[in-house]
Formats: sequence, structure tokens, C-alpha cells
Amino acid sequence: MKINKLNILIITLLLSSCKFDNKYVISSYENKVIQVEKNIDSVLVNMIKPYKDSIENTMNEVLCYNLYDLDKGKPQSTIGNFVTDLCLTYVEADICIMNNGGLRTNISKGNITRGKIYELMPFENELVILELNKNDYKKLLNYIAFRGGEPFSGIKMTINKNGEVTSNSWPVQFKSGEIIKVLTSDYLANGGDNMNFFKNKHQNRVGIKLRDAIIDYCTKQDTISIKIDDRIILDEK
Repeated sequence: MKINKLNILIITLLLSSCKFDNKYVISSYENKVIQVEKNIDSVLVNMIKPYKDSIENTMNEVLCYNLYDLDKGKPQSTIGNFVTDLCLTYVEADICIMNNGGLRTNISKGNITRGKIYELMPFENELVILELNKNDYKKLLNYIAFRGGEPFSGIKMTINKNGEVTSNSWPVQFKSGEIIKVLTSDYLANGGDNMNFFKNKHQNRVGIKLRDAIIDYCTKQDTISIKIDDRIILDEK
């Protein structure tokens, strides 16, 4: 993870020296990248170095070992299975759904560092639970099929090459007003990535960020071993 040295210095100086006064508000601002040359700006380099070293040590911390490459892909992926499966260990919900676009990188076989999880999930997304009725649940399944697959956990389904659901499991039977509890990110819960069937639903915030859940899970594991399974099958007929 690369962090601009001058930005660290500016942020540090601002936090340590600024006094806030209700009489003043920011009306505009701009930023630019300024290269710091060691042979010219040695004072600046020496001031920044402790912060740089501290951040690099934190981001290089090894959390666990990964037995197989965790890659993105469709109709399912090892990185998607990894994230959605672990999320369900933190929250009591029927299914977990994320999106391929929100998982920003692959994780290769080998040591998983804290910095790598920040690359995977650079956003400040929080986990939330939504309650769906039968009609909304069908919309969710149709969305996954139309997209050719998205990361999910807790259900099984078969889709065809036309982007249609041909079979699926039912976590609940939807009798007498039953609902299904869906775990997702606040971004998706607000209709992000065209998940409009989530809009205007009551959001039960879990109180943990998605990235923090991934990091915490990894710190509790010696080894990660994720493979493709039969949670989603593409019917080629």
C-alpha cells in the first residue's frame, strides 16, 4: 500500500496544530501531489519517516496463510465465497450477498497481510441486515442470475445462459408472513449497484465494518482454504 508522504505530514500537522473555532468554516480547498526529494528535502523526509515506518509495519502484519489463490470471477469466485461465508459467522442471518465490484483485488496463495485486506476492501462499508419478503427474495435471485452471478452465501441456485433462475433453495417457506434475513453492506442496502429491491427497507446495522470483519476473521485463522462449490450452477443447455 503506497501512501503519499507529504499527505501524512500535512494531516499530522493539521491535527496537532489547528484549533477549531465556530466562527470559521472551510469555503474551498485544493490539493496537489508534491514530490519530496531526499537530497533536497531531508528535513521533511526525516519528519515523515516515523509515520511512514509505523504505517508500513502495520500494513505488512501477517494475519494468516492462504492455501489457494482467491480470485474474482463468475458465476462464483473463491474471493466471493471467502468474504460472504465469513460474514455469516459474525451475524445471525439467512444469507449474505455482496457484489463483485466491491471486492477490489485478488489474494494470491501465501501470507495474507493487513494491507492486502485494505486493498480488497478499501471502503468504509458497514454490515447491515435487511428483511425481505417472498417477492423481494425472488427479485434478489433474478438479479444474481441476470448479472451472471454475484458473491453470496447461504443459498443454492441454478441459472441458465440467458440469465434466468431455473431452480433455487428456500431458506424459509414464507408462510404466515415469514421473512428472510439478508446480510449485506450499507452501500448495497441503499440500492447500490442497481440492487433497487433493497431500497426503503429498514436497516439493522450490525456495528462492524466489512473490512474489520475480514481482518478479525483472518487473525483468528492459521490457514485459509477456500474452493469453488455448488452454491451456484450454470446450466449450459
